Amino acid sequence: MAEKDTIFVAIPSYRDSECQWTVKDLFEKAKFPDRVFVGICWQYDEEEDKECFKIQTRPDQVRIHRMDWKEARGPCLARSLAQKLFRDEEYYLQIDSHMRFVPSWDEKLIQLLQRCPSSKPIITTYPVGYELPNVLPTDNRPTFLVVREFGKEGMLRLDGKQLTQTHKDPLPSYFWVSGFAFSRSEVIREVPYDPHLPFLFFGEETQMNVRLWTHGWDFFSPGENIIFHLWTRSYRSTFRQVEIPNKKELEAESLRRVQRLLQMLPDEDMKEPLPQDGYGLGNARSLEDYKKFSGIDLKNHTIEDRAKHGGLPTSYFLQSIFDLIGSYLNKSDSDGKQSIDAKIQGLLS
Repeated sequence: MAEKDTIFVAIPSYRDSECQWTVKDLFEKAKFPDRVFVGICWQYDEEEDKECFKIQTRPDQVRIHRMDWKEARGPCLARSLAQKLFRDEEYYLQIDSHMRFVPSWDEKLIQLLQRCPSSKPIITTYPVGYELPNVLPTDNRPTFLVVREFGKEGMLRLDGKQLTQTHKDPLPSYFWVSGFAFSRSEVIREVPYDPHLPFLFFGEETQMNVRLWTHGWDFFSPGENIIFHLWTRSYRSTFRQVEIPNKKELEAESLRRVQRLLQMLPDEDMKEPLPQDGYGLGNARSLEDYKKFSGIDLKNHTIEDRAKHGGLPTSYFLQSIFDLIGSYLNKSDSDGKQSIDAKIQGLLS
């Protein structure tokens, strides 16, 4: 790594006691920790969430936006506020608040990025899981992003399938996810997170996927495990516990904003001009280009077979990321009524 190779790590944390250990691990495992800077959007209760602040690691390198948990409005606002803590570092890593790292993760990610055959690459995938407190898998084979289906509201549901082997070079991918994305920091200036999407969950990654790609950014999957994600949420709450009178209406408006942006609505609903607020699609490539590239027709909800394995031969894969975490999606909750989408939302939030 060159001396200018500083990294800004953006983390949204909602009442998550694992965030402090995530920060500790990322600094301890970095080859050049002095070049790593963290921005956290901390949503918490000063009295009830003291367990979240047992330790501080390199506080001079950690910038924090603090807010009461009752003011939380979901991942899009939190990630936008975390991005505002950026101070012109060279690289940008976007993660969740419950992650672990391999030694020299900083150097490995920069080297991976440099091997991508693109001028605007992003390394991204669903990370393999770890177990509390710090049990990492010994299997180094990573996951690769594929599409599973459209949800009832019309947004994509992605999956991560484990590869049969590791790869030295990153693999071209059709898709991007929010919990692990590494790139040059120009992406923050060029495609900033839209803060005007309160309570949106399904749709966050779909709109960012298309916004990034139409701005000319290309996606690549790491050929080995570099970062790990805690897939259980039994120890923590999520932003869904926030209750305000117009919550459902705000979420519906957010979904409609994304549907209009991605031209998913009937033609008669697309006549009103889109807001010119800096959170739109790019001009490098079109929605029609993305359809041809990915095999995904967002408006008609069709998925080509190649998209279901991310453009790779099926022989590249072992199993789904959701299979890797104990077939969680196939199990009923305590009353036997929890939907698959509710389980996915629990896992990924």
